[in-house]
Order: sequence, then C-alpha cells, then structure tokens
Amino acid sequence: MNSFVMVMTGAAWTAILAMLAWGAVASWRRVWSDEGPLPLFGMLQRRGLVLERLEQAPEPLYAAVRRCAMCREKARCRDWLERRVGGSAPACPNEDYFDAARFSSRGA
Repeated sequence: MNSFVMVMTGAAWTAILAMLAWGAVASWRRVWSDEGPLPLFGMLQRRGLVLERLEQAPEPLYAAVRRCAMCREKARCRDWLERRVGGSAPACPNEDYFDAARFSSRGA
C-alpha cells in the first residue's frame, strides 16, 4: 500500500510540474512572439495621458505593462489604434489603470 501511495504522490507532483511548465512556456511564447510596441502606450496617448507624468508612480505602470504584455487581445487593440476613428476600444485589462491615471492627472 505504501508504494502505491508514493507512486500516486509522485504522479500528482509530476502532473503539477508539467502544468506549471506548460503555463510558463505558453506565457513566454505569448510575450516573445509579439512584434512591435505594446498597444498600452498608444492607448495612453489616445486617452490624453502623458507617460512622463505616469512614470512618477512606477509600480502601477509596471503592472499595466505586464498586463498588456500578457494580454491575448493585443492585435485587436492595435487594429483599433490604427483606425484612428471613434468608437469603443476593445475590452482592456488596464481600463481601471487608465481611469485611475486620468483621475490622478486631473488632481495634479
């Protein structure tokens, strides 16, 4: 019975490590296979936010860059930015960051 439990525990740990490795490789491929600048910077500019002012509080900006780099919808954002017309932007995981940055830039 002890050997069965050890084998099953080893199999469970192997499965967990395999899933972690798969997630790391998938994330790495998503970030490194992308070409061009992150759409985050175009979205900031389109919303009238100045990057130099946002760099004064770097931690939220770093988190926004990380969310943008990992986002699966970068192509949709780039298409929206290239059209240069009105309409609603694609759903963005950084929308809360844009709102907070807009609010803090008004107060400054």
